[in-house]
Amino acid sequence: MSFVEIDDIAQFSVAGFTLNTEEKAALKNSLVLKKDQEKLSHLSFWGKIQGVQRDYYLAQSWDKSLFERKYYYSVDLINWLQLPELTPQEASQTQLIQTRFSGDPAFETTLAKAGPEDSDVVVKEEKRLAGVISSINYQIEIVPRGAYYRDRNMNILLNPSFKGLDASQISRETHYLHFRPGFDPSVKTLSERENTFDESIDIFGSIESDSPKGVWSIHAEETTALVRNLEWPGYTFIHTTQPLKFGGVYFGTGQRNQNIGFLL
Repeated sequence: MSFVEIDDIAQFSVAGFTLNTEEKAALKNSLVLKKDQEKLSHLSFWGKIQGVQRDYYLAQSWDKSLFERKYYYSVDLINWLQLPELTPQEASQTQLIQTRFSGDPAFETTLAKAGPEDSDVVVKEEKRLAGVISSINYQIEIVPRGAYYRDRNMNILLNPSFKGLDASQISRETHYLHFRPGFDPSVKTLSERENTFDESIDIFGSIESDSPKGVWSIHAEETTALVRNLEWPGYTFIHTTQPLKFGGVYFGTGQRNQNIGFLL
Protein backbone atom coordinates (compact mmCIF):
# COMPACT_ATOMS: atom_id res chain seq x y z
CA MET A 1 0.00 0.00 0.00
CA SER A 2 1.02 3.63 0.16
CA PHE A 3 1.10 3.03 3.88
CA VAL A 4 4.40 2.49 5.67
CA GLU A 5 5.30 0.00 8.37
CA ILE A 6 7.68 1.02 11.14
CA ASP A 7 10.17 -1.65 10.01
CA ASP A 8 10.42 0.08 6.61
CA ILE A 9 11.25 3.54 7.97
CA ALA A 10 14.98 2.84 7.57
CA GLN A 11 14.56 3.12 3.79
CA PHE A 12 13.84 6.82 4.16
CA SER A 13 17.25 7.53 5.70
CA VAL A 14 18.52 8.25 2.16
CA ALA A 15 16.20 11.27 2.20
CA GLY A 16 17.46 12.39 5.58
CA PHE A 17 14.39 11.15 7.48
CA THR A 18 14.63 8.50 10.13
CA LEU A 19 13.63 7.44 13.61
CA ASN A 20 16.11 6.36 16.24
CA THR A 21 16.04 2.90 17.79
CA GLU A 22 14.06 4.03 20.84
CA GLU A 23 11.45 5.80 18.71
CA LYS A 24 10.97 2.80 16.43
CA ALA A 25 10.63 0.35 19.29
CA ALA A 26 8.17 2.53 21.21
CA LEU A 27 6.08 3.32 18.10
CA LYS A 28 5.90 -0.29 17.01
CA ASN A 29 4.68 -1.45 20.41
CA SER A 30 2.26 1.40 21.05
CA LEU A 31 0.66 1.22 17.58
CA VAL A 32 0.06 -2.53 17.94
CA LEU A 33 -1.52 -1.90 21.33
CA LYS A 34 -3.69 0.94 19.97
CA LYS A 35 -4.84 -1.20 17.06
CA ASP A 36 -5.86 -4.01 19.41
CA GLN A 37 -7.55 -1.71 21.92
CA GLU A 38 -9.64 0.06 19.29
CA LYS A 39 -10.16 -3.11 17.21
CA LEU A 40 -8.91 -1.33 14.10
CA SER A 41 -8.58 -3.23 10.83
CA HIS A 42 -5.50 -1.26 9.77
CA LEU A 43 -3.28 1.25 11.55
CA SER A 44 -0.05 2.62 10.13
CA PHE A 45 2.54 5.27 10.86
CA TRP A 46 1.89 8.48 8.90
CA GLY A 47 4.83 10.68 9.86
CA LYS A 48 6.16 13.26 12.25
CA ILE A 49 5.41 16.98 12.48
CA GLN A 50 8.05 18.98 14.28
CA GLY A 51 6.70 21.45 16.83
CA VAL A 52 8.43 24.26 18.69
CA GLN A 53 7.93 22.67 22.10
CA ARG A 54 7.23 19.03 21.19
CA ASP A 55 6.91 16.89 18.09
CA TYR A 56 3.77 15.09 16.97
CA TYR A 57 3.98 11.44 15.92
CA LEU A 58 1.07 10.66 13.62
CA ALA A 59 -0.81 7.56 12.49
CA GLN A 60 -3.83 6.77 10.34
CA SER A 61 -6.39 3.96 10.29
CA TRP A 62 -8.78 2.71 7.64
CA ASP A 63 -11.22 -0.14 7.15
CA LYS A 64 -12.89 -1.24 3.91
CA SER A 65 -12.54 2.14 2.21
CA LEU A 66 -8.93 3.18 1.63
CA PHE A 67 -9.93 6.83 1.69
CA GLU A 68 -12.13 7.02 4.78
CA ARG A 69 -9.52 7.44 7.47
CA LYS A 70 -9.13 8.38 11.08
CA TYR A 71 -6.03 10.14 12.34
CA TYR A 72 -4.18 9.83 15.64
CA TYR A 73 -1.36 11.68 17.34
CA SER A 74 1.10 11.02 20.15
CA VAL A 75 3.58 13.30 21.86
CA ASP A 76 5.10 10.65 24.14
CA LEU A 77 5.32 7.60 21.82
CA ILE A 78 2.96 5.72 24.14
CA ASN A 79 -0.49 7.27 24.24
CA TRP A 80 -2.44 7.84 21.02
CA LEU A 81 -5.38 10.23 20.78
CA GLN A 82 -7.77 10.49 17.86
CA LEU A 83 -7.84 13.79 16.01
CA PRO A 84 -11.25 15.41 15.46
CA GLU A 85 -13.11 15.11 12.19
CA LEU A 86 -13.48 18.51 10.52
CA THR A 87 -16.32 20.20 8.70
CA PRO A 88 -15.41 21.68 5.29
CA GLN A 89 -15.41 25.14 6.87
CA GLU A 90 -13.08 24.06 9.67
CA ALA A 91 -10.75 22.41 7.16
CA SER A 92 -10.57 25.68 5.18
CA GLN A 93 -9.82 27.62 8.34
CA THR A 94 -6.86 25.40 9.22
CA GLN A 95 -5.27 26.24 5.86
CA LEU A 96 -5.09 29.92 6.83
CA ILE A 97 -2.53 29.26 9.56
CA GLN A 98 1.07 29.38 8.35
CA THR A 99 3.06 29.54 11.60
CA ARG A 100 4.96 26.65 13.16
CA PHE A 101 3.09 24.11 15.24
CA SER A 102 3.67 24.72 18.94
CA GLY A 103 3.53 21.09 20.04
CA ASP A 104 0.59 21.75 22.37
CA PRO A 105 -2.67 20.21 21.05
CA ALA A 106 -4.71 22.73 23.08
CA PHE A 107 -2.87 25.77 21.72
CA GLU A 108 -5.27 28.21 20.07
CA THR A 109 -4.76 30.46 17.06
CA THR A 110 -7.13 33.36 16.48
CA LEU A 111 -7.71 34.07 12.80
CA ALA A 112 -8.00 37.57 11.40
CA LYS A 113 -11.58 38.74 11.07
CA ALA A 114 -12.99 38.86 7.55
CA GLY A 115 -14.99 41.99 8.48
CA PRO A 116 -15.49 44.35 11.45
CA GLU A 117 -18.78 42.69 12.40
CA ASP A 118 -17.45 39.15 12.26
CA SER A 119 -16.74 37.14 15.38
CA ASP A 120 -13.30 35.86 16.26
CA VAL A 121 -12.48 32.42 14.84
CA VAL A 122 -10.30 30.34 17.14
CA VAL A 123 -8.63 27.17 15.85
CA LYS A 124 -7.20 24.59 18.23
CA GLU A 125 -3.92 23.00 17.20
CA GLU A 126 -5.37 19.49 17.21
CA LYS A 127 -7.86 20.60 14.55
CA ARG A 128 -5.06 22.15 12.55
CA LEU A 129 -3.19 18.85 12.75
CA ALA A 130 -6.18 17.03 11.31
CA GLY A 131 -6.50 19.61 8.54
CA VAL A 132 -2.85 19.44 7.53
CA ILE A 133 -2.81 15.64 7.41
CA SER A 134 -5.96 15.59 5.27
CA SER A 135 -4.53 18.23 2.92
CA ILE A 136 -1.24 16.40 2.47
CA ASN A 137 -3.00 13.08 1.88
CA TYR A 138 -5.31 14.56 -0.73
CA GLN A 139 -2.79 16.77 -2.50
CA ILE A 140 0.35 14.66 -2.64
CA GLU A 141 -0.13 11.06 -1.47
CA ILE A 142 0.90 8.89 -4.43
CA VAL A 143 1.24 5.29 -5.60
CA PRO A 144 2.94 3.69 -8.63
CA ARG A 145 0.74 3.10 -11.67
CA GLY A 146 -0.61 -0.45 -11.55
CA ALA A 147 -0.24 -0.90 -7.80
CA TYR A 148 -4.02 -0.81 -7.42
CA TYR A 149 -6.86 -1.89 -9.67
CA ARG A 150 -10.63 -1.47 -9.77
CA ASP A 151 -12.73 -4.62 -9.90
CA ARG A 152 -16.14 -5.14 -11.50
CA ASN A 153 -17.86 -3.99 -8.32
CA MET A 154 -15.90 -0.71 -8.45
CA ASN A 155 -13.82 -1.64 -5.42
CA ILE A 156 -10.24 -0.38 -5.39
CA LEU A 157 -7.89 -3.18 -4.36
CA LEU A 158 -4.18 -3.83 -4.05
CA ASN A 159 -3.02 -5.45 -7.28
CA PRO A 160 -1.43 -8.86 -6.57
CA SER A 161 0.01 -8.92 -10.11
CA PHE A 162 1.96 -5.68 -9.64
CA LYS A 163 5.69 -6.40 -9.84
CA GLY A 164 6.88 -2.82 -9.63
CA LEU A 165 7.74 -0.21 -12.24
CA ASP A 166 10.42 -1.27 -14.70
CA ALA A 167 13.57 0.68 -15.52
CA SER A 168 11.86 2.61 -18.34
CA GLN A 169 8.96 3.70 -16.07
CA ILE A 170 10.44 4.28 -12.64
CA SER A 171 11.74 7.79 -13.39
CA ARG A 172 8.66 9.07 -15.23
CA GLU A 173 5.99 11.25 -13.63
CA THR A 174 3.33 9.56 -15.76
CA HIS A 175 3.78 6.40 -13.70
CA TYR A 176 3.09 7.98 -10.31
CA LEU A 177 -0.56 8.59 -9.51
CA HIS A 178 -2.44 10.60 -6.90
CA PHE A 179 -3.85 8.17 -4.35
CA ARG A 180 -7.28 9.74 -3.95
CA PRO A 181 -10.86 9.12 -5.11
CA GLY A 182 -12.82 11.00 -7.73
CA PHE A 183 -10.58 10.62 -10.79
CA ASP A 184 -12.50 11.14 -14.02
CA PRO A 185 -10.33 10.68 -17.13
CA SER A 186 -10.65 13.69 -19.42
CA VAL A 187 -10.34 13.76 -23.19
CA LYS A 188 -6.83 15.14 -22.66
CA THR A 189 -5.93 12.22 -20.40
CA LEU A 190 -7.25 9.69 -22.89
CA SER A 191 -5.37 11.30 -25.77
CA GLU A 192 -2.12 11.40 -23.78
CA ARG A 193 -2.47 7.70 -22.93
CA GLU A 194 -3.96 6.64 -26.24
CA ASN A 195 -1.88 3.50 -26.56
CA THR A 196 -1.44 2.71 -22.87
CA PHE A 197 -4.71 3.58 -21.12
CA ASP A 198 -6.09 0.68 -19.06
CA GLU A 199 -9.38 1.40 -17.31
CA SER A 200 -8.69 -1.19 -14.63
CA ILE A 201 -5.46 0.43 -13.39
CA ASP A 202 -5.67 4.01 -14.68
CA ILE A 203 -8.00 4.89 -11.83
CA PHE A 204 -6.05 7.85 -10.43
CA GLY A 205 -4.71 11.02 -11.98
CA SER A 206 -1.01 11.29 -12.86
CA ILE A 207 1.25 13.78 -11.07
CA GLU A 208 2.57 14.80 -14.50
CA SER A 209 -0.20 17.39 -14.86
CA ASP A 210 0.41 19.00 -11.45
CA SER A 211 1.31 22.67 -11.37
CA PRO A 212 3.57 24.44 -11.14
CA LYS A 213 5.73 22.33 -13.42
CA GLY A 214 8.64 20.93 -11.46
CA VAL A 215 6.77 20.65 -8.16
CA TRP A 216 7.74 16.96 -8.11
CA SER A 217 11.33 15.74 -7.95
CA ILE A 218 12.20 12.16 -8.91
CA HIS A 219 15.61 10.65 -8.28
CA ALA A 220 15.65 7.17 -9.78
CA GLU A 221 18.03 4.34 -10.40
CA GLU A 222 17.23 1.05 -12.07
CA THR A 223 15.25 -0.51 -9.22
CA THR A 224 14.67 2.38 -6.79
CA ALA A 225 12.96 5.75 -6.96
CA LEU A 226 12.87 8.59 -4.45
CA VAL A 227 10.00 10.99 -5.13
CA ARG A 228 9.66 14.31 -3.31
CA ASN A 229 7.12 17.10 -3.39
CA LEU A 230 8.48 20.65 -3.19
CA GLU A 231 5.18 22.28 -2.24
CA TRP A 232 5.05 20.25 0.95
CA PRO A 233 8.73 19.87 1.95
CA GLY A 234 9.03 16.77 4.08
CA TYR A 235 6.88 14.39 2.03
CA THR A 236 8.93 11.58 0.52
CA PHE A 237 7.78 8.54 -1.41
CA ILE A 238 10.01 5.53 -2.05
CA HIS A 239 9.47 2.71 -4.54
CA THR A 240 11.78 -0.29 -4.84
CA THR A 241 11.38 -3.40 -6.95
CA GLN A 242 13.97 -5.55 -5.18
CA PRO A 243 12.31 -6.19 -2.80
CA LEU A 244 8.96 -4.85 -3.96
CA LYS A 245 7.91 -2.02 -1.67
CA PHE A 246 6.37 1.42 -1.97
CA GLY A 247 5.10 4.01 0.47
CA GLY A 248 5.33 7.59 1.60
CA VAL A 249 5.90 9.38 4.89
CA TYR A 250 6.00 12.97 6.05
CA PHE A 251 8.75 14.41 8.25
CA GLY A 252 8.52 18.19 8.45
CA THR A 253 7.05 21.26 10.09
CA GLY A 254 3.60 20.87 8.57
CA GLN A 255 3.95 24.08 6.60
CA ARG A 256 3.16 24.39 2.91
CA ASN A 257 5.73 26.21 0.76
CA GLN A 258 3.78 29.34 -0.14
CA ASN A 259 6.49 30.54 -2.53
CA ILE A 260 6.67 27.44 -4.70
CA GLY A 261 5.34 29.33 -7.75
CA PHE A 262 8.20 31.80 -7.59
CA LEU A 263 10.88 29.15 -7.08
CA LEU A 264 10.14 27.08 -10.19
